[in-house]
Amino acid sequence: MDASAAPVGTQPRDSLGCSLDRLDDDRMIEGRDMVFYRKRSALGPPERVATPANGRGYLIGLSFAGGHKRRVHGAHHSKVQEFASSSIYVRNFADDYKADLSGSFDFALLEIGRGGLDRIADAANLAAVSELRSLAGPADPVLGGLLCALFARVDGRTDRSALFVDQLSVAIGMHVVRQYGNGRGDAAVGGRRLSQRCQAKIRDLVRDRLDGELTVEELAATCNLSQATFLRAFRETLGSTPYRWLLNQRIEKARDLLQFTQTPLSEIAAACGFSDQSHFTRAFVQAAGATPRLWRRSRQA
Repeated sequence: MDASAAPVGTQPRDSLGCSLDRLDDDRMIEGRDMVFYRKRSALGPPERVATPANGRGYLIGLSFAGGHKRRVHGAHHSKVQEFASSSIYVRNFADDYKADLSGSFDFALLEIGRGGLDRIADAANLAAVSELRSLAGPADPVLGGLLCALFARVDGRTDRSALFVDQLSVAIGMHVVRQYGNGRGDAAVGGRRLSQRCQAKIRDLVRDRLDGELTVEELAATCNLSQATFLRAFRETLGSTPYRWLLNQRIEKARDLLQFTQTPLSEIAAACGFSDQSHFTRAFVQAAGATPRLWRRSRQA
């Protein structure tokens, strides 16, 4: 450990062993069967992180930038790990972990409990996966893209739509068990499409819940499909993700209310499931190229 590093325990730390006063970005998002963290330190002074062995499951970390390295201490030896952009590590919380950090860092982390891993594997049609393999170093640009989308900010805000987070959680979970799981199952083959009856049931469900929140699990259950099969079939049939499709349905309802009623914009935002009027305005401008107020004026002139 670098002589200038602060001893473990002298400063307040988070549940992963990071010193809280050295983090420039510290966010958490609760997803389906996993918890996501964003940890960034631009200054990155040397320090040690440590977590004693426990039963929390697994931690997967992905570096959004290069320039970070750490010396990880094992029972009888230590080794240096260097991280480039999109480099990952997978570790089991059942093992003691001590590492001396060096250099700035920008990581997305996901914590998966053992029960959550079983549910993710079942949803991905990979029930044979019961553990994740510990590793460090390889790049995973696919996981990097998914995590970047999850933590992306729009106008200074992180999108927290339940379906958006749920959809990405399912996709991330399926990717993790397929890439780093210890077993292989009979994953559903591509090319499946949703029946007309299933599409109608989805539309009815969405119409009834347009002002609320939906999950991938609920939508998949409507068609009696696993989440993995449903997501592939949905994209194959409708050419979109469930979140994007739901957003389009909300915009269409908003267009009707804007054109044919005098309902206030704040009430339209609530009726169409947007978190607030500013969220509604951003989404509408992106879809229609004009603010709701200007679009209404042009249609009602």
